[in-house]
Amino acid sequence: MRDTEKKLNAMIADQAAADGARFVDTYTPTVVHDMCKPTGERWIEPLIAPAPAAPAHPNAQGQQTMAATVEHAVRCAAHRR
Repeated sequence: MRDTEKKLNAMIADQAAADGARFVDTYTPTVVHDMCKPTGERWIEPLIAPAPAAPAHPNAQGQQTMAATVEHAVRCAAHRR
């Protein structure tokens, strides 16, 4: 799954660059908190996730981290203008 996600992210990043947009990498911050980690350490839920979690999707901590990553990128871009 990691390789597939990396390939998809590379495709999205390439397309964003071609269209003059910026791609924000939300994958890298979650790498050490992947779905194989135990509850409390993982930020991505496993394929067989406990209810009400969505399989292979970020949990609350993962969502917060991804949101902070995007917010940081937006703030940096705003300061460059």
